Amino acid sequence: MGKKNINTGVLYGIIGLLAVVLAVSVYILVDLKKDYDLTRDELEQNRVFFAMERDSLERELHHIYMSYDSLETDNERIQGELQIQQEKINRLIAIQADDAYKIRMYKREMETLRSVLRSYIVQIDSLNSQNQALMAENVILKRSEQKLQTEKQQLETDKAQLEEIKKTASSLQVSDIFIEPINANNRPRRRLKSIDKIRTDFIVRANAVAEPGDKTIYLRLVRPDGIVLGSPEMEMVTVGEEALPVSASRTVTYENTDLPVSIFWTNNGEIVPGEYRVELYAESVLIGSDIFTL
Repeated sequence: MGKKNINTGVLYGIIGLLAVVLAVSVYILVDLKKDYDLTRDELEQNRVFFAMERDSLERELHHIYMSYDSLETDNERIQGELQIQQEKINRLIAIQADDAYKIRMYKREMETLRSVLRSYIVQIDSLNSQNQALMAENVILKRSEQKLQTEKQQLETDKAQLEEIKKTASSLQVSDIFIEPINANNRPRRRLKSIDKIRTDFIVRANAVAEPGDKTIYLRLVRPDGIVLGSPEMEMVTVGEEALPVSASRTVTYENTDLPVSIFWTNNGEIVPGEYRVELYAESVLIGSDIFTL
């Protein structure tokens, strides 16, 4: 009887111990579950937070990228550096920032990108200001150049006009042209068969600004059909760029005073009836003309 009571007491003691162990285990499990739930909620909150931060940072990176893209410059060095920064942004966007370290890296890089962007804006503004100043100076220089060119052209025109005036003023001029067909005895004749020569008399006028000295005067007798009565020597006079045949010539000494001159053309059988034109040239310039009839 006494032994049975001892066994029952031990059994109750074991059961009580197991109950205590079970209670402690349940308490620990409940506490662990609470910690797990808290950790899970915290992780979920962190995941949501990091996802929101990442999305916000990516939007900011896209905005910075577009800001770089909107910068316009002709400077090749800056263009190359802008492209490098945009490639860097693309690499950052490709990173899946899902923890605190990567988020901090994102923020550091964005601050650097913003700082670099501001420096480029300052550089480009400075370059644009310099370009505008250079363009303004270029416009002024072009206007000055155009003005100088216009003045140069005007001076050249004035010079050419002065040269022409000087040439005209210094050119010889003749007056009192008189044409007389004569026979072998120097008597006037009108019948073609009786004409041995045609004498052309004129006066080279006094000209104080003309160059004195020996002057060759050329005579052209132009028939009614436009043919020039030729000379035995086949003489030519150059007027401008054209060489003209002449009928006769004579060299005289001019001393800036009135000088009577006579030039004779010997009949070679070329004369025909009709109206003739007489032209006198000196120093490649027409100095007088007249008409007569045979």
